[in-house]
Amino acid sequence: MPATADIAPVKAQLENYVRKEAESRGEMLPAWNSYTFQFQGQTLEGRKVIFVNGFCSKPPPDADKQVVLVLDGGACYFRAYWDSATQSFAGLQFNGHA
Repeated sequence: MPATADIAPVKAQLENYVRKEAESRGEMLPAWNSYTFQFQGQTLEGRKVIFVNGFCSKPPPDADKQVVLVLDGGACYFRAYWDSATQSFAGLQFNGHA
């Protein structure tokens, strides 16, 4: 689990980043306050990153212990990576549409 201080810059830039990406891809986001976020420290191609899992459904009871994975659902569900070294996002994926 990343420290609160490590997550602060991610949270500060997340909404703007996701909105810009959604707009450029023609995705419609639900209300931002409907999202729940999970943050997890990972290594991606040898770099330390923070994995961000965003979802707009009610979190399951074990969401504090397990990453929530959902198929389909469009922009209601996304995953992003924050590069700790560059202090910027290193990618984002929205779920597909069934």
